[in-house]
Amino acid sequence: MNEHESIRAMLALAAAGALDPAESTRVERHANVCDDCRRELETWSRYAYGLRELMERTRTRLLQERAVAEGRRWNGLMLGVLVVFGWATGLTLWILVRVFTGAVLTVFGANLVSGLTWSLVSVVLSWMTAAAAALMLGKSRQMRRAL
Repeated sequence: MNEHESIRAMLALAAAGALDPAESTRVERHANVCDDCRRELETWSRYAYGLRELMERTRTRLLQERAVAEGRRWNGLMLGVLVVFGWATGLTLWILVRVFTGAVLTVFGANLVSGLTWSLVSVVLSWMTAAAAALMLGKSRQMRRAL
């Protein structure tokens, strides 16, 4: 293998910066006098630059997706805490109302503090709240898309 062929074999490594300083200098000296090797080195350099750009964009995108995933986990945790808090609050309120009313609170002929009636009213109110929240989130996303 002559000098030209050995340099040509190192062009891709030189463009990627994978050669030691002595080999890199050797490739640069040869590329200064050989037009074919200089053009090939420039081509490999463009490829290496493009790959570095692609890697940086990929890294940035992965970091952004990771942050979004962490946000989703946090939102899930907070929703779980709110569900438990809401359930505990409803149960506490039911117990307090039963204690203070003597287990009888009649409205329109229905005893609101009986377990079944209280549960049905709570479920209906919860569903209405969830529907309102879903509508608000839908409108919020729609407004963000419009911007």
